[in-house]
Amino acid sequence: MTTAHLDHAPENCDPTNLKAMCQGCHLHYDQDHHARTRAEARRTALEASGQPAFEL
Repeated sequence: MTTAHLDHAPENCDPTNLKAMCQGCHLHYDQDHHARTRAEARRTALEASGQPAFEL
């Protein structure tokens, strides 16, 4: 079991923002959030290296 932060903000530990989930369900719940943060990290890395970041 894992604890999911429903608003994806780990600093928000209000009980109404937490839900116990199995690992698979937690990963599925966070799928879109992970994709957005991965894209933002990639964009930041490209910009830091001096390369233009293109959005698809």
